[in-house]
Amino acid sequence: MDAEHRVGDIVDDYCTRCKSVMNHSVVSVLDGEPARTECRTCYSSHKYRHARGGKEQPGSKRDLFDEILDKMGPLGHR
Repeated sequence: MDAEHRVGDIVDDYCTRCKSVMNHSVVSVLDGEPARTECRTCYSSHKYRHARGGKEQPGSKRDLFDEILDKMGPLGHR
């Protein structure tokens, strides 16, 4: 059974300023779910993100790195 959140409760949420999942205080509640939270580290306020990060960047550095490695072929063969 999930308990309803109340204003002032502490929840884990993704901070848009810190760019990490941090402790947040619930600032407002809508239908038992946090609607807005405030980071307890940097004090920025934002909508509740359910501890999920921001949008995934298309063409991330990892994708680019993997693409370069694929073009290089197997290592050790010259």
